Parts: sequence; structure tokens; C-alpha cells
Amino acid sequence: MTEWQGSIRQASTADAAVVTGVLADAFMRDPVSGWIFPADDHRARVHPAFFGPFVALALRTGEVHIAGDGVGVTLWLPVGEDHGADDGGEFAELEAALGPESMKRFGVLDELMAANHPGEPHWYLPFIAVRPEHHGKGVGSALLRDKLAELDRAGTAAYLEASSPRNAALYERLGFRRRPATLDLPGGPSLYPMWRDPA
Repeated sequence: MTEWQGSIRQASTADAAVVTGVLADAFMRDPVSGWIFPADDHRARVHPAFFGPFVALALRTGEVHIAGDGVGVTLWLPVGEDHGADDGGEFAELEAALGPESMKRFGVLDELMAANHPGEPHWYLPFIAVRPEHHGKGVGSALLRDKLAELDRAGTAAYLEASSPRNAALYERLGFRRRPATLDLPGGPSLYPMWRDPA
């Protein structure tokens, strides 16, 4: 595995469009995104509208980290006693942008994830994305290590749902452990919930 040597910084609202673009690009071939948006052309068209609210939410309530000039990004959200899921209105326009069928599928996914989300305090990684032409260069690992080192110093846990066994293996190398249950989408792929205690 190559070790990426570029810079990593915390993104600001000025980076929102770049971060959204990286996510929209990187998730085109993701199995879960393919389940929510089965048609390639529709997925390509609505991905920016889908990821935009998540980027806005993470910039407002959590952290967004960006590698280099936008070769990779992570979205982190704090979960726990002092972090309520307040509604800043980011998702108000989502159904109009996605269409009713994709919104229904997203609703199924969202309910499944919410029902299985751990209650104890942690930082949640809803999305990590690396531009396809930079895969295999260690960008994702570098982005994760950057935040995980900070969580280790603070004594804070982390949680994510891997979208494939291959991704789960990467996270296991960084100290995440698979939880017993998978999240199985009807007629679609499974997600692999993973928890990491601070080192």
C-alpha cells in the first residue's frame, strides 16, 4: 500500500462545491448509491444534489477534511450527549432534487442506519471519498489516520458503515471492528457497521 504524502486540512464553506464534487464523482460506482439510484444517468445528474446537504451539515455541525487540492475528502459528525441532531434545514429540498422513487429508497436506508446506530458518544464517518484516478495511493488511509489520531488523543470512539467487504478490510487495518449485524437493503447490497475504540 502506497503512503500518501500530501497535505490534509479542515475544509471551510468555501470548499463545499469541491467536496461535493469529489463525493459525487467517487460514489458513482458505489453499490449502495447504485441501489438508491439504479440508472447511471440519473445517478450522475442528482449526485451533487444528494451529497450537498450532507456536506453542508458536516461543515455546520462536524468536520470536513480535504486531502491536497481535493483528491479525497472525509465527512465527520459528532454523536453523543451534547450533540443533538438539530435540523438546520439542509435536507428540505432533497425529495424535489432526487425524485420520489430514489427518495423512498434513501428513506429505507436512512431508517435502517438510524435503527442500528450506536448510542454511546463517538464521531461518525458517513462518507469518505477519493477521486477514482487517485485510488490505491493511500489517500483514504491518510485522511482516516489524521482524524483517528486526534480521536485517540481525546479518548473518543469512531463509527462507520462500510459499503463492501473490501472497504471493511481497509477499516479493520486501522482498528475498526465489524459489529455482529449487517444492514441488508431489500434486493440490494449489505452495509457492514464498524466500531473503533480509541487506541
